[in-house]
Amino acid sequence: MALDALYNAARAVLRFSSFEESARTIFDEACRITGARSGYVALLSEDGQENEVLFLEAGGMPCTVDPLLPMPIRGLRAEAYRERKVVWDNDFMASEHVAFMPEGHVELRNVLFAPLVIEDRAEGVIGLANKEGDFTAEDVRLVGALGEIASVALYNSRNLDQLKETVARLEQTLAEVKALRGIIPICARCKKVRDDSGYWEQVEEFVQKHSEVEFTHGLCPDCLAQYYRDLPRT
Repeated sequence: MALDALYNAARAVLRFSSFEESARTIFDEACRITGARSGYVALLSEDGQENEVLFLEAGGMPCTVDPLLPMPIRGLRAEAYRERKVVWDNDFMASEHVAFMPEGHVELRNVLFAPLVIEDRAEGVIGLANKEGDFTAEDVRLVGALGEIASVALYNSRNLDQLKETVARLEQTLAEVKALRGIIPICARCKKVRDDSGYWEQVEEFVQKHSEVEFTHGLCPDCLAQYYRDLPRT
């Protein structure tokens, strides 16, 4: 059962490019092997002060908390972030951490948090709760391993997003810029340019055809002095 869960979680990392999809599979496997009924997966906000919940499972128990309310990093989950290891409490409602629960929150008989660690920094957590009976040392070991797999999924997803952004920028640049490359045959006297078909055309026509450049015409000071010296100066 445990090997199946680890296999399915690893397979999800390869199957999905979206972290949320991978995380959902990994979370479901964590619930299946531990017997947890409730929980969530959340990522650390940019300012490092809050959990940003990707999804939450109340396990059929009543919960009237607004899911859009901030979820500050405090209590037991703060320990998971700080220590970068799995933490748990099998008598949560009697612990000091219950003081941080908002009114209307689902009752938490027991809880377990596994951090998602990337480059020695916790970037999120898998939270599990309400297992029948207590969380065990084996649960801690297995959910810790699933957390490591989820960390790989998160790392890959972020790298893929950055790669997509880079490709999009390059595509935009290529769409806006058409560069002339190579050796261009040009007449030494009239300055016409020979194209790949052997046709001679004006420089302006050639450049406009192979780039996004538009020409406007005027006279440089030398030509103006040589050919139009009698024109009044303005």
